[in-house]
Amino acid sequence: MDVVAFEDFMPGETRAYGDYIFSAPEMVAFASQYDPQPFHLEDEAGKRSILGGLTASGWQTCSALMRMNVDHWLMKSTCLAGIGIEENRWLAPVRPGDRLSAVTQTLEKIELRSRPDAGIVKFGTSLCNQDGVEVLRQQSATLFGRREKLAPGAPISAVSKKPPSPALPERIDDPPAAMPVHYARTRVGAYAELGETLFTPEFIRSYAEKYDPTPFHLDEEAGNAHLLGAMSAAGLQTASCWMHHFVEFRRKIEGGEVASRASPGFSGLLWRQPVLVGDRIRFSTQVVAKRPTSKPGRGLITSRNGGVNQRGQTVIEFYASVFAPIEE
Repeated sequence: MDVVAFEDFMPGETRAYGDYIFSAPEMVAFASQYDPQPFHLEDEAGKRSILGGLTASGWQTCSALMRMNVDHWLMKSTCLAGIGIEENRWLAPVRPGDRLSAVTQTLEKIELRSRPDAGIVKFGTSLCNQDGVEVLRQQSATLFGRREKLAPGAPISAVSKKPPSPALPERIDDPPAAMPVHYARTRVGAYAELGETLFTPEFIRSYAEKYDPTPFHLDEEAGNAHLLGAMSAAGLQTASCWMHHFVEFRRKIEGGEVASRASPGFSGLLWRQPVLVGDRIRFSTQVVAKRPTSKPGRGLITSRNGGVNQRGQTVIEFYASVFAPIEE
């Protein structure tokens, strides 16, 4: 089969593919490393939560979708790098034994005067379980190589404009108030440094082998030959590391066991810089909004989250929301 290049994608086309089967041991293994909330670790704890049983981490569901992409079509393309995820909604829990399949639609193509050898393609993806229940909906953007360089002076089609990012509140250095332990105690503007992760070759490879087995995530020589110039971490591994530190910081604030907190999703995720082998990423969070919801006794807390490398460069940023109890 011919390799799919930027020119080959057509807005409106769809591709259906799958599937990915979730097992309880795999769900617990992922959660233990990246999202150690009780309802991702134990069935009994899950039954006591709003989700009613053991469920996969949302970050694992995203990772499984990435593996499906790689296996079924992305590895047969000129994919150069992921740009980001504009919106990701977790619509229903993923449970042990669930078999997920995907449908991806090409939404838009963006030609780049700054990169005549490449272009950006935007996709919309729906992920459903074996019963046809939609568990995830996502809009993402990926950089693909062109088969032929864009000719100098060639017309570039107009692209949709992104809405402006919301203004950030004044930063308040109050780490406990930045955690969704309780709605009333959370303060808009509260900021916390969460911790840092060293990305060794072994650590990068351990995630990539399971969820994103592209050569530049698996092998240092392949990474050196890639446009990034070094072995690099999968973008969703970086995001999952943020989740690990967020939960562990909550554990420190709460003094032990963390109460499970469900999330409807995230938005505006951008991978600003690659995370290269040897990088040390420091993660943070800041509360930017909070509001009551239609769900009795539950509020929604939204945070702006990020990661910065040892050179002071932002490597990842995104907004995420989480439900928290309003009453004691």
